[in-house]
Amino acid sequence: MKNLIVMLIILWIASVILSFHIWQKIKLPHNHNLQVNTTPANWVFTKSIVGNTYKTSISLEPNLSPMDTIKIAQYFVKQKCKTAKIKRITILYTPKTNVWVIWGKLD
Repeated sequence: MKNLIVMLIILWIASVILSFHIWQKIKLPHNHNLQVNTTPANWVFTKSIVGNTYKTSISLEPNLSPMDTIKIAQYFVKQKCKTAKIKRITILYTPKTNVWVIWGKLD
């Protein structure tokens, strides 16, 4: 009985190690060295909500990865205000990728 338990534990450890190795080899859908490319943006609109809080709406090409979408959103916010603090980013995947960024000025 002890031999069976030891063998099961060894098999479990080997499967965890193998799964981790395979997970590391999987190619992620986004590129960590992304140069911000603003050409997928169809439109960008910024409006004041309350005081120094703003909402930027961005329409992007379909099926962008979340990391790429966030980098593009950060780029457009930094174009409006260099000292902006992003409070919330909402991504909606429809036929186009829509992004809403709530941010405030730190001035």
